Amino acid sequence: MLWAQSPGGVSANLQIWVKADAGTATTTDNAQVPVWTNQKTGGANGIANQGMPGYYADPGAGARPVYRAATAIPSFNFNPAIEIISTNVYRSGYKFPSGFPDNATNALTSYIHLSRTASASYRSVFVMNGTLVNSNPTEIAGSWQSPFFGTQNNRPEFYNEKESGDVLFGTKVINTVGTGVPSIQSYYNSASGGNMNYLFGNNGLEFGQPSNNVSSTSNYPGMVLLMDNDGGNGSNSLTGDRIGEFILYSGTQTPAERQKVNSYLGYKYGITLDQSTPQSYIASDGTTMMWDHTGTGASAYNNNIAGIGRDNGSALNQKQSNSVNEEVTQVVIAANTFVSSNAANTSSMENMQFLSWGDNGLRRSYSVPVSPPAGNTANYRMAAIWKVQRSSGFTQPVTIALPAVPVNTVYLVRSTDALFNGADTWLPLSVTTVNGVSYVQAPNIDFSDSAGEYFTFATFVIGPGGVDNGLRMWLRADKSFSPDRWEDQSVEGNDFTQTNPSRQPVLVPADVKHNFNPSADFGDATASGAKFMVVPSGKPYSANGMDSSVFTMINPRDFGPSTYNEYFGFGGTTTGSALTEANWPVYTSSGTDGNMQVGPYTASTMARVKGKTQLTDYSYTMGGSINYGLDGQNQNVNATVTATNSRTASGAILGSQPSYFPNADIGEVIGFERELSPVEKQRVRSYLAIKYGVTLQQPQNYIAANETTITWNSALDTNFNNNIFGMAKDVATILDQVVSSSINAENNIILTVSTSNNFVLPNIDPTRVTFLQNNTFLLMGDNNNQDLTLVNYGIAPGKIIQRSWLAQRTNNTAVTWLQADLSAYSGILPTDKAFMVVADDSGFSQNVQLISAATFSDGKAVFRYSFPANKYFTFGINLQTYCTQNPQIGTPDGYTKMGITRHTDTQSGWPGNIPNGFIALESKDKGLVVTRTTPENIALPVEGMLIYDTTDKCFKLYNGTTWKCITRTCNE
Repeated sequence: MLWAQSPGGVSANLQIWVKADAGTATTTDNAQVPVWTNQKTGGANGIANQGMPGYYADPGAGARPVYRAATAIPSFNFNPAIEIISTNVYRSGYKFPSGFPDNATNALTSYIHLSRTASASYRSVFVMNGTLVNSNPTEIAGSWQSPFFGTQNNRPEFYNEKESGDVLFGTKVINTVGTGVPSIQSYYNSASGGNMNYLFGNNGLEFGQPSNNVSSTSNYPGMVLLMDNDGGNGSNSLTGDRIGEFILYSGTQTPAERQKVNSYLGYKYGITLDQSTPQSYIASDGTTMMWDHTGTGASAYNNNIAGIGRDNGSALNQKQSNSVNEEVTQVVIAANTFVSSNAANTSSMENMQFLSWGDNGLRRSYSVPVSPPAGNTANYRMAAIWKVQRSSGFTQPVTIALPAVPVNTVYLVRSTDALFNGADTWLPLSVTTVNGVSYVQAPNIDFSDSAGEYFTFATFVIGPGGVDNGLRMWLRADKSFSPDRWEDQSVEGNDFTQTNPSRQPVLVPADVKHNFNPSADFGDATASGAKFMVVPSGKPYSANGMDSSVFTMINPRDFGPSTYNEYFGFGGTTTGSALTEANWPVYTSSGTDGNMQVGPYTASTMARVKGKTQLTDYSYTMGGSINYGLDGQNQNVNATVTATNSRTASGAILGSQPSYFPNADIGEVIGFERELSPVEKQRVRSYLAIKYGVTLQQPQNYIAANETTITWNSALDTNFNNNIFGMAKDVATILDQVVSSSINAENNIILTVSTSNNFVLPNIDPTRVTFLQNNTFLLMGDNNNQDLTLVNYGIAPGKIIQRSWLAQRTNNTAVTWLQADLSAYSGILPTDKAFMVVADDSGFSQNVQLISAATFSDGKAVFRYSFPANKYFTFGINLQTYCTQNPQIGTPDGYTKMGITRHTDTQSGWPGNIPNGFIALESKDKGLVVTRTTPENIALPVEGMLIYDTTDKCFKLYNGTTWKCITRTCNE
C-alpha cells in the first residue's frame, strides 16, 4: 500500500519538504550532503552552496553542509540533522531552483526545525530569492535579495529590501537561540484587506506581526535559499547551525492545519509546544490526539511533553523519545529496547498508536520523603511526577530510562494517582550506557495494565554525614574536579565552572596536610594569580532569602594582604579573566588572625591557623543570628540576617573576588538551604573530621551517618581526646577513608594507620583495600605527651615512649597496618628491636600483648595488627616477648590421665607413662582445631573454657569472669 505522506498530513500547496532522516544519500556522521532530496514528488531538490561571483564567492566543496548522525547530537531526539559549514562573507546552505514556483498568490507558510549556535546579528534561515518579480534575473544568489527570514540576535526578523526594510516580530525572544537546543520556527503570512501581513510563531507560540505591520504586495516565485547567509554588513557565520526539517508551502494555512504540522514536528523532535494556552498534539487524520490537553490531569502535567508513536500520513515513526528541553534531566521512553537512535530501534508500532507523557514541572531532585514497600531501600522520591497518555489499544511494552550515575539503587515508582507510597509498584532499575551516557532503566513496562499512569523515581539519597534534606551543593576535590568544571555531588547538579584558563584553579595531589586527599588551589594573594569558579544565576539555592548552612575544608597559606580573604560568596556569575564581586552573604576570613565571618555581619573571634586544613561552618536562619563553627568549636554572633543580604539564588562565586583572595587550598564545600540542627551538624562535622584528619573540639563524640553509631566516644577516657584520626567506611555519606593520620603537625604527630602496607599513596588510589563491612570504624586518639624521653618498661633493657593511644573500633576492621615514626626519639637506635605494646589499660599492665615490628628502618617502625575494641597501645624497644623458667628438679609425681591419638597402636601404658601432662596429643599428620567463635556466641561460659576468638584473632580462656587472650609471658 502506498501512503500519500505530507507533514502533519497537510499536502495542499506543499513546495519543499526536506528532512535529515531521508533524502541525504548518506547515514555517515560528518559526511557531506551535496544534494538534499525534496520529499515532495517532483519538487526542487536542495543543492549545496551557492555564491555570487565578484562579491560573495561560493566557499567551495569543502564547506558543503554535512550529515550529523543521531548518536552524535542528543538534542534532536534520536534523529539526525544537517549541519552547516560556513564562515563569514560566504554563502553556505542549499538553493532550491524554482523551489517556489507558484506565482498565483503572494502567500507562504514555512516551518523549520533547527538549532542556532549563536545569537548574532543577521542570521538568515531562508531567502525568497525570486527571479520574476525581484530585480535579480538569475539563479545566482545575490546580495540584498529578499525577503529574508531569520534572526537578529535572539529575535525573529523579517527583511524585505524591495518593499519595507528590516523589522522584528513583536517583542518576544527565542530563548533557545545560541543554546544548541532546537525549536520550530514558523514564518507565514495571512490576508488582511489587499495585503499579506507577515507573522511568526515559535514552538506554537505566536509572536505577532512585525513592529511596523509590514505587509507584502508581491510574491517571489523562483529560487529558495535555505540557511543562506546574507554575507553583508553585520552578518555572521552560520557554522554549527543544524536543521532537522524544512517545510515550505505557497499558501496561508488555517490554524487547524498549522496545529497539525506543528504537532508532527513537535512529536518527532521532542519539542514541547507552547502551553501558555493549552494545546493538543493532533495526528494527520485531524482527529486522533497524540497528546490531549483536555485529558485527565493534562493541565498539571503539560511540561516537557514527548511521545512515541506512528502516523503513516506524516511518515512519522518515532520509536524512542525524550523532551529536548535541556534545563532539566529528561525521561526517555522507548518501544521495546532503548538503543542508540530512532532508526536503530527495530520495534514495530501500529498506525495511529501513541504513548505520550508530560510532567508537573517540579524539580528532578530527590526531595520528597517516601516510604517504600518492604525489601526496597529508599528515603526520597523526585518532586517531579510524570503523567502518561496512551491511545486506545496501545499495549506496546516500553523501556523507561533516566540519565543517572546512581550511588544507590534507583526505583521506578508507578501509581494510579499522584500519591506515592509502599502500596504502589516499585521496580529497581538497572544501569546501561547509550551514546556514552549512563542511564538507569526499567524494561517491559506495560501502561495498559493496572499499575497506573503516573510515575516518578525514588532512591536512597546520600549526603555528607547522611544529611540530605536541603542539600544544594557538595563539591569534593577527590571526585569529579577539573579546572574548568567542579561537578556537584548533590542531586541538584550545581556545577561550578570557569572557562577562562588564566582563572582556573588547579588540583593539588593528595598530601598529608589533607590526610591523603586532594584539594583545589585557588591561587595566591595577587590579582594576577587569583582563581575562581562560579555557578550561574538561579542557583545554587532554589530561591533568594533562604536559610543556609555552609561547610568548607580550607587550608589557608596566609591571611591578607587585604582585610579579607574571600572563600565563597552568593551572587556574581561572570566567568572570564576579570574578577567579579559576589553579593551577600560572603564567607571569609577577617583580619590577620583569620577570624571567620559571614559578611556583612559581625565576625567571630575564633582564629584560624595558617597552613593547616580546618573545618569551618557557617549557618543562619532568616531573621536570626549567625552560628560559626571551627573544628567543632561553636560561637554565636548576635545579628539579624535579612533577606536582602541573602542572595542565595543569584549565582555564587567560589574563590577570588577583586582585592579579596583566598590564597588557599579548598578540599570540600557543602551547602544546605536551611540551618541544620545541632545533631545534623555533628554528623557532617564527623564525616569531614574523619576524612581530613581533623580533631573536633573535645569533649564531643564523632557519630556515623546513621546518627546512632558512636565512632569516637569522648567519654571513654578523656585523657585520650587529642589528635583524633582514623579510618572509616560509611556508605550513607560516601566515606571510605583507608589511610589516615592526624593533621595536627604541631603536636609532633608520629602515627599513620592504613588497611595496607603503604603510607604514601592517596586514599583514592585503586590499589588500596577497603573495609568489607559498612559502618566500620577504627579511630585513635592520644594522650598528647610529647616528652621524647624513654621510660623503663618490663625487664631491662626494655623502654617505651611516653605517648600512648586509645583505639576505638566499630565492627571488624580485620588486619591493619601502622607506621610509627620514632625518629624524633634520640634514645631509639637503628639497632634496637621495636615493639608495639597493646593492653586493656593505659598503664599497660592488663592483658598485655607485645607485637614485633614487621620492619624498622630510618626510625619508622611498621606493624601489622588486628585491633580489638577499646585497646591502649604505645611503642617501645628491646622488650622481651617471653621469658623462660629453669626446669624443676626431681621426679615428677603425676602422670597423664587422658590422651588423643590417631595411631592404631600405642606404646604400653600410654598415656599414663607420660609424666607431668594433662592431655597428650599424638598424630603424624593431623592437628587440633579449637572451636572458632566469639565470646558473644557462648551463652553460658564455664571457667576454663577455651576458644579461638575469630574477631580478636587469639586463643581466649574464660577465667570465670571474663575472656582473656592467652599471651606468652612469664608465669612467676
